[in-house]
Amino acid sequence: MGVKIEKLRKLAEKGGRYHEVDAMTIYKELNFIEHRHLEDYFLVAHQLVSELKREKNINIGPGWDKMISSHVCYSLGISNISPVSVGVDPILIWGDKKKVPTIDIEVDEESYDRVFQKAIELFGYKNVARMPVNDDQNQDLSDHAWIGTDVSGENVYLHACALLICLDGVEKHFAVDEITDEQGNRMLCAKEFIEDCDNQKILLFNVLTSDVLTRIKRIQKLLENNGKEYSKMYEKTIEEEDYTLFYHGDLNDIPDFDNKSIQKVTMMLMPKKESAAFEVLLNIQGLFTLGEGNSLMTEEMVAEYKQKHLLPPFHNLFPYGFLFAEDVAWFLHYWTGLTWNLTVELLQYVFEKDEKKAEPLWLYSLFHARNNGFKRDDSYRILCSLFNRPLIRSKAHYAGRLYLSVYLAGLKHRFPKEFETVTE
Repeated sequence: MGVKIEKLRKLAEKGGRYHEVDAMTIYKELNFIEHRHLEDYFLVAHQLVSELKREKNINIGPGWDKMISSHVCYSLGISNISPVSVGVDPILIWGDKKKVPTIDIEVDEESYDRVFQKAIELFGYKNVARMPVNDDQNQDLSDHAWIGTDVSGENVYLHACALLICLDGVEKHFAVDEITDEQGNRMLCAKEFIEDCDNQKILLFNVLTSDVLTRIKRIQKLLENNGKEYSKMYEKTIEEEDYTLFYHGDLNDIPDFDNKSIQKVTMMLMPKKESAAFEVLLNIQGLFTLGEGNSLMTEEMVAEYKQKHLLPPFHNLFPYGFLFAEDVAWFLHYWTGLTWNLTVELLQYVFEKDEKKAEPLWLYSLFHARNNGFKRDDSYRILCSLFNRPLIRSKAHYAGRLYLSVYLAGLKHRFPKEFETVTE
């Protein structure tokens, strides 16, 4: 291993979470990072997120999308949810040779600008810039926010900003304007939207504002002012959270569960014990996501779906069949022997509904599934199901959203007065 990748490995080991993840998976991830020359990207992400977490006034989200499935990100503290507890692996990140990972830094509304300021403090004014997250040319600017004025006095409006960090200077790579915000802070801003970024010289991070995080932060401040103690975010593991309130509690104003129909199905499907409850909530999220316009709302619809898509011998692990792409990747890689690359290739054909291109890999998987003890009819049914049923691409994305819902529900359950005060 090179010097930078070895530094990354040592940082992962020192993070306090290294023992929770599979050493071979970490080794594979680090190899892919080195092969793609992404060492600087992860070193910068680690330094930036670590410094942001040291500031008590900033709430950092649990991680979004497929970065939650990265054992390296979890070990470094970049993401806050254990991929093991969610039941995901980095197959879909590192199996695709063309994919460039993008780390999403999710913060509360009050801390949004602080992310960019902290980056300047760490990496230098000339090495940091804002960038529009989409091409603003000829677009309606009614939903854009004023971020500052340029040197000519013109106002600069953007819908949202991504963070660019170029350790050798941003002006070596693209044209920039200098802007000044209302506090007098100066910052470089890209003049154009940069669509393709390999995260080698130009390091791109999405900075996201979360309404739920903002609400959580305000409730926490109110609790502190009232002298009340509460569990901090990520203080408990997913397995330790109290899920009983999801089948007898008041879920009004809890994101993703405040719909009366969703509440009814949730209370029907939740087990009368806390074990694996997070996984059950993810299944519920999946059922409603697959239903167009949240159509999977009645007990009869859920029962019908379960009967139609149940996949033996996984009825205990996946009672509604495979809802998420990560679960399919787990099956293909660990039970049929496909490599990470071939797993992602087959899944891409599944997404495209291209059975002809998938057939060689499909037959290979079928053969190895039988060698691993699957009955022919069961393995055939499982593989056929990939082309005749819907599939959600990112379980990890919903895990990040769901964690915030679970934490917020806990605050409401224990501190209803503060919860109602903040949400009024």
